Amino acid sequence: MMHQANTEAILIVDDHVDNLRILSNILKHDYRVRAATSGEEALRLLAVVSPVPDLILLDIMMPGMDGYTVCKEIKADLRTREIPVVFLTARNQPEDEFQGFAVGAVDYVTKPVNPPLLLARIQAQLALAAQLKQARKTLEAGNRFVAKVIRERDASEAHVARLEHEIAERERAEAALRESQARFIRLTRGLKDHVLFFTHSLQGELLYVSEGFEFLSVTSHEEAIGQLWSDVVDWTPESLDHGLEQNRLLLAGDITIAEFEMAYQHPTFGLRYLTLHEYLIHEQGRVLIEGVAIDVTRQKLQEAQLRTLVRAVEQASASIVVSDHVGNIIYINPYFTQITGYYKEEIIGKNPRILKSGEHNQEFYQTMWATLSSGQTWRGEIVNRKKDGSLFWESTSISPILDTNGAVVNYVSVKEDISDRKSLDRLKEDVERIMRHDLKTPLNAIIGFPQVLEFDDNLTDEQREILALIKESGQKMLDMIDASLDLFKMETGRYIYMPQSVDIIELLLQLAKITQPRLEEKQLHIELTLGGCCVHVEKQLLVRADRRLLFSILSNLLSNAIEASPPAEIITIDLEQQEAVTLAMCNIGTVAEAIRKHFFEKYKTYGKQGGTGLGTYSAKLMSDVMGFKIYMDTSDTENRTCIWLTMPSSV
Repeated sequence: MMHQANTEAILIVDDHVDNLRILSNILKHDYRVRAATSGEEALRLLAVVSPVPDLILLDIMMPGMDGYTVCKEIKADLRTREIPVVFLTARNQPEDEFQGFAVGAVDYVTKPVNPPLLLARIQAQLALAAQLKQARKTLEAGNRFVAKVIRERDASEAHVARLEHEIAERERAEAALRESQARFIRLTRGLKDHVLFFTHSLQGELLYVSEGFEFLSVTSHEEAIGQLWSDVVDWTPESLDHGLEQNRLLLAGDITIAEFEMAYQHPTFGLRYLTLHEYLIHEQGRVLIEGVAIDVTRQKLQEAQLRTLVRAVEQASASIVVSDHVGNIIYINPYFTQITGYYKEEIIGKNPRILKSGEHNQEFYQTMWATLSSGQTWRGEIVNRKKDGSLFWESTSISPILDTNGAVVNYVSVKEDISDRKSLDRLKEDVERIMRHDLKTPLNAIIGFPQVLEFDDNLTDEQREILALIKESGQKMLDMIDASLDLFKMETGRYIYMPQSVDIIELLLQLAKITQPRLEEKQLHIELTLGGCCVHVEKQLLVRADRRLLFSILSNLLSNAIEASPPAEIITIDLEQQEAVTLAMCNIGTVAEAIRKHFFEKYKTYGKQGGTGLGTYSAKLMSDVMGFKIYMDTSDTENRTCIWLTMPSSV
């Protein structure tokens, strides 16, 4: 039987507001509930409230005065010492429970709270407290009667009056006891499908079982009396051993309350689960074991399903985000952190707009929310921003979760990172653009020199040299195509760099020959120096590099220098050899202010018709792969731009 609302008062003491709210929701239908968020507040409340609460649920771990100290204060006050105190805490060590009972608690419940169990234990403690209160009243009445009999033993009329009073008190006590017993019977009958009360001897003989025994076995509760509890239920072997061990610990005094689970096979419903709570009692000179068993089969099944769902969500290779009805995030799975860089404590309570990239216009988001507001699922691709500021693509599905009235209570987003797919699509375009860009220099030679072959069938030495140059240009073109195709591997971190000794002077001289037509077209000259002195053809300067990649870097840089230089100027290339080799390629002219900070970034170009912004980007990418350092310096005062390239020396 459930208590009628607002008849008994319970004070909850817990410093966590969420815990107070949960407990209040559990108890408020059956009791008058008051709450305090600290031990000090609870003591102040007890000092002024009248009447005092019928029971106190007390947390242990609180700032300031802990639960043990609060319980001592309550038990030291004559006005409150008889109030039953039940500790409700996350601390579950035996020494914690021992200390709780040592300071005067009547029960010790560990978190998380099992609502049916908590209600059953509260009801049991309130019933016990009522019986104790009534017994105490009876005892006090008896004591008063005896005192008066002694004082007035010579007055027979007074003696008779006192005797009549005693009889009346006892009758009232018996009536109260009968009412308490009736209440207990109603309680056990009302909960018989889920809760079982029992008492058994130390040998395991059942002395009392409530009507709830029927949910354990086909044996009735009357037939179970006098049998061993281990025999009347088909316990699993593990549960039987566990139950016997818990009883042994209880009898040995190692624990004061045994709380454990047992499983059994029901002849009709299969495997079932119980949570048991046992304690010792003393009755008519005997030590007995008393307790309550609660059917938790449905809860176990729900927990198993929930664990399966949680594991699926936690291990999913997609970001899963749950938001409340106004869009604030209340859950993320680990993959969300892996993709975005935001940890749970950084993102919970925030709005998903924290990921907003700025790449989509307002109409995009209006369409999304219009779909969600209509109760439908929105699907699409969206660019978001990670914690480190970088952008990434997601294929997103957002579904509204509706209550029975059709109102939105949550939003669930499932998002797949498609950045690699997007990058691959973009890279395909990049490779094509880079190949076209890098092929400009050798193709100029291939296109410019064939007309010489038309002069005469008898080639001169000079013509043969030109033909050799054409062949060399063609080969360089193939090398640069290969380098362009390798850019994809470089960007994805899969390029295998195999350095070798490369003569950078030889490469620069070859590059000067290949670009000679472009140089002559703009009347430009290249001045190649080593340590400030002119370089001789036979001079060598070895660096550690990939020959093909280094040639592509130098070709890109020289091509940009030629394009940027005014006509009839000199492009200087100076080499310095110390611990490393440093190349400085300088030309007249400056880099536009708008592009200086982004000079080596992808797709960044300015004022160059048909430019892709990939030449300097590919040079930087290949430099990074080979461990080079590259940077640009432009000066408005000197009207000069230099590219600096530092390479490891190969000695």
